[in-house]
Amino acid sequence: ANTTNNSCGHIQTASLLKIHDLSFARCCTTYAATNQLKMVIMTTVEPENLEDPSRVLQDTSSSWPMRTVASLLGVKRTIVKIEGTNRHDLNGKFAHVQAYDPVKGRYSAILLDNTEDEIIYLPPTSIKQINILDATWFAISYAWQAQSLDKLYIILIVLLAISWRKQDIIIHRMSEIVTVTVLLLGVSFIGRFLLSEYNLVKEKAESMVGTRNPISTVEMIEYRVEHYFSTSQWAKVALLLTFTFILISMGAVALAFCGDDSISGAVWLAWTFVADPGTHADAPEGFLVRFVSFSITLGGMLIFALMIGIISDYIGNKIDELKKGKSRVIESDHTVMLGWTDKSIAIIQQISLANESEGGGTIVVLADAPKEDLEEHLASAMSQERGSALELMGTNVVFRSGNPLEESELQRVSVLTARSVIVLSPESLSPDEADANQVRQVMALKALDGVNGNECPPVVVEVQDVDNSELFTLVAPDFAEVIVAHDLIGRFMLECARYPGLACVLESMMGFEGSEFYFEEWPELKGKSFLDITCRFDDAVPIGIKSNSGEVFINPKNDHIIQEGDKILVLAEDNDTYEVNDGSYETNKKIESPPAAEDAKQVEKIMFLGWRRDMADLITQLDGYVAKGSELWLFNTVPVEERNELLKDQGHKSELKLDNLLVYNVVGNPLIRRDLSRIVSVDHDGETVSLDEVDSILILADSVSIENGATVMSCDSRSLSTLLIIQDIQKRLYDEKKEALGSSTSIKPVSPITEILDSRTRSLLDVVSCGSAYVMSNQIISSVIAQVSEDRDINAVLRELLTAEGSETYIRSVSKFVDLKKEDKMSFWDIALKARQHREVAIGYKPAGLGFREASLLIINPPDKSLDRQWAPGDEIITFALD
Repeated sequence: ANTTNNSCGHIQTASLLKIHDLSFARCCTTYAATNQLKMVIMTTVEPENLEDPSRVLQDTSSSWPMRTVASLLGVKRTIVKIEGTNRHDLNGKFAHVQAYDPVKGRYSAILLDNTEDEIIYLPPTSIKQINILDATWFAISYAWQAQSLDKLYIILIVLLAISWRKQDIIIHRMSEIVTVTVLLLGVSFIGRFLLSEYNLVKEKAESMVGTRNPISTVEMIEYRVEHYFSTSQWAKVALLLTFTFILISMGAVALAFCGDDSISGAVWLAWTFVADPGTHADAPEGFLVRFVSFSITLGGMLIFALMIGIISDYIGNKIDELKKGKSRVIESDHTVMLGWTDKSIAIIQQISLANESEGGGTIVVLADAPKEDLEEHLASAMSQERGSALELMGTNVVFRSGNPLEESELQRVSVLTARSVIVLSPESLSPDEADANQVRQVMALKALDGVNGNECPPVVVEVQDVDNSELFTLVAPDFAEVIVAHDLIGRFMLECARYPGLACVLESMMGFEGSEFYFEEWPELKGKSFLDITCRFDDAVPIGIKSNSGEVFINPKNDHIIQEGDKILVLAEDNDTYEVNDGSYETNKKIESPPAAEDAKQVEKIMFLGWRRDMADLITQLDGYVAKGSELWLFNTVPVEERNELLKDQGHKSELKLDNLLVYNVVGNPLIRRDLSRIVSVDHDGETVSLDEVDSILILADSVSIENGATVMSCDSRSLSTLLIIQDIQKRLYDEKKEALGSSTSIKPVSPITEILDSRTRSLLDVVSCGSAYVMSNQIISSVIAQVSEDRDINAVLRELLTAEGSETYIRSVSKFVDLKKEDKMSFWDIALKARQHREVAIGYKPAGLGFREASLLIINPPDKSLDRQWAPGDEIITFALD
């Protein structure tokens, strides 16, 4: 009617259509002034208002939806649908009305798909109001013709129209606004994504047309789907949410078409059908409504199945990830072990013993091996027979799989908040390659030092070649404590071979099962001499002092004064099991001791059966222990020419320069009885020796067999077989000499010292009556590593005790300190005070009637030190002495 409404300010023209046979009218749709469809608004016109055009326009323009949209968009024209004309090309099309000519009785209109704005005149009978279906079709047609899915929010036309009730406008309700907004945003987002993917797939498919391998659009779509599923962990979740949203949206629209629900009500009803399939049974009557409800329910069941599958896959993947050991460890004050070797189980056992007094702790193992395999090794060690089974004693062991050389992996196991770090040498590499790997490992740990203000904890590194130990001083001085495993075991075995029974003493000293080394500061002992503190600990044995400058003195002089800040080095069961006593024991009452006799070194004959990679270092160490003129017989399968090259380390070392030893080379197999029955040297004019003539025999774990692929158990089997053969030959020789010389001979052959690698072999040694004549090399190394990880100063202590320089461990006869003819009843503290006259530290004793293993509670830190006991010939005192 060409009426302008000034109160709105934006609606310029409007047209009024009289609608018959309707209780309410949905008309007055508007078209934007920019020739691009922005929004279609449908409002309610009451039937009684049709007689007054001005009133209709006033009510329409001032209604809430018209006023709101008019303030946002410049709206000025009405959209109608053309039907019932003689021109079939016009029927079914949409047009926007310009004005009404009362003279002609015609409406002037322009087709929406007419680009030239040609005006056509239509009779009132050919103009039809657009209903919901028309508006929906119009929106889809426009969006398709515009080729722009980002304008699909045109569907708001339908949503607003559905929201209207008879005699009421519900658009003002907030629930409707929120529901429409959410649906609109979801459709827009999904449409944009699908359109961009479609354009990308189409572009790539077209670019490959004409090539040798053309790709179809379907193949490109499959490729894109695989791409998202393989690169994003949320692809499945996004797909599930998209299907759910589409199903609820389409179902809500369909329910609104078929029923009387508003958009918000239809959305909620559709959601209930999706979430609970049983609710569709309560759907309103009517075929269409029930069909839509049934369809939504079927889709919901499919979505529910997909959801269960996705959740199951997610949980399964998380469990698999945990099984693979890829998650982060959040711990503090724990022990980190980098790498996994045959020593790992023994190290875990020793650290568990150390943590027992604290109620347990945590050990985190990071190794380049599957987590399942590591856990299987641990479970197997714990399931062994009682006595040899691993006992964690409250300690928790956590495994993670990864490369310890990577800094990210080190941070994943919280290495910066750990108490200590143990770096095990890989056994699969050659010694030089393994040590190079260890150097890089130390550098990786050093790189983390100071990250986020955290200092790297003490690091204990296992090294295979003593010549490579200096590398760690070059790359990280004073950063890591180096444990040269072969060198340590070699020195340990030399000590044990020369003093039978010492193996049990040193093994007890180095583990956490008995008494071990502890440093502690005692202010009440400040100003006292070392002699004065000999009897100041009821449950510990003081053996040295660590000065406030960090220097460690083992077996210091008697007049060494304890200064402020000095720590006392003791042998005790645990760090909380000993205290300083009141000092009431008189240290000067019985200090007279028999005059020390000069113990002249005796010439020895020592035999090594087997070959070690560090044989040259072992021989050099032995040369410092023995008297001049002593003999070393090397019995193994390595040819003499090759043996000389190995001793020189393929030319990297000079010829052995020995001051005291004479080396005799014997080529033979220790597993063959005839080779052991007659031992002939290939040099020194074929000189011979029998097994009952040697003073010490060491059966070494043959490195030649290990290099040929032998396992630790097979090496132990070879050592046990060699031990049995030697014992049998020694027994036969002893019996022959006893028969020939009568009962006058009482010198029994020496028991061989056997190197054992696997702790499970220990139980078999009792079968062959080996007693204490064996060395658990891996067990010893593990105990040393564990002790040094708890206190890095222990490394300096063990280094001195196992070398020819400084103090060493000795087994002395009690007669050296006590004249049993004059006095034979005194306390252990009296013996300790007498030992101090010779500058020796008495740490324990062994009664004559007991073996070393039976007297394990007495040989180190014995109880009741202040009580007198009866000493007898054959009793032995274990001491630390300079010589």
